[in-house]
Amino acid sequence: MYGLKRDVNLSFLIGREVIQVAIGVHHVIFHFEEDISISVGGEFEYSDDQGTVVWKPGASRAAANTVVLLGAKIESLASFENGTIVIHFSNGARLVIPDSSAEYESYQITRPGETIVV
Repeated sequence: MYGLKRDVNLSFLIGREVIQVAIGVHHVIFHFEEDISISVGGEFEYSDDQGTVVWKPGASRAAANTVVLLGAKIESLASFENGTIVIHFSNGARLVIPDSSAEYESYQITRPGETIVV
């Protein structure tokens, strides 16, 4: 919907540990240390050594795969102007979160004092 501005700086996510994965009907929220979170309401692709699944609202089984991220840290991250972010974790897993909706918010990244809406 909004994409990402070219100058957005997401480096504050590097090294952050996943401390909670909250699975709801319409959102999956990844909580990190230091009161940082990524709330996904659009869709995401999760990959690990077991394969790849795509989560869309209502796909709780696909979201359940992401609980293995608990305790993992973000090792690297790439962001693109089209709104897609690609996150690589210390346990070898990967999340690809696109700006998947022209009508609604796809995801939010929140930290104290700042919310990035895509």
